[in-house]
Amino acid sequence: MSYRWNNEKRLMTLEVTGEENLLCFDTGSEKAEVYLEGGNIARVVCEVSGITTTIDRSEAKKIIVGEGNYERAVYHYLTPNGPCPTLRLGITKHNAYGTWSSLPHPFELMPEKGFEEVFFYLLEGGSERAVQVGRGIWFNGSSVEDAWFVHDHSWSTIPMGYHPVVGEPGVHVSYVWAYLAKKKEWEKI
Repeated sequence: MSYRWNNEKRLMTLEVTGEENLLCFDTGSEKAEVYLEGGNIARVVCEVSGITTTIDRSEAKKIIVGEGNYERAVYHYLTPNGPCPTLRLGITKHNAYGTWSSLPHPFELMPEKGFEEVFFYLLEGGSERAVQVGRGIWFNGSSVEDAWFVHDHSWSTIPMGYHPVVGEPGVHVSYVWAYLAKKKEWEKI
């Protein structure tokens, strides 16, 4: 059985599928398989131009972002100058229960057409439910100002712009994210 979508799938280039703790991301020229294990990424296997690269958890670039009730650990697996020209991928883990994250990077506050991003949620505790906010534009330039419930092991299309996510009380939020860095200024690290 495939994982469900919390909102409408709004992607132009990026195709995503998943089941049984395996997530697949495909741009047509770049492919990545994400193997999940215990609420974490165990490894990412990517293929570009017939070359396969495996990135284990220990090789991910870890950074701490934010502070207070929006501090989180972000692990980057597919980074600039890595094996994939445009596909970027990682996991964000909240540092506490019922906290916020995914405050936008500066470039995301100047929304423009063509940006594609998706989250896959790994929620633990309580109701295993969170609220995703989206204010900005979808890849096709149409505007959005909305919020929707998200569930454990499910997908959401994320607009370019303001898109914080918060767990309900007692819920710990983590999410695998993937986006296309079609422009150098869209890099997050």
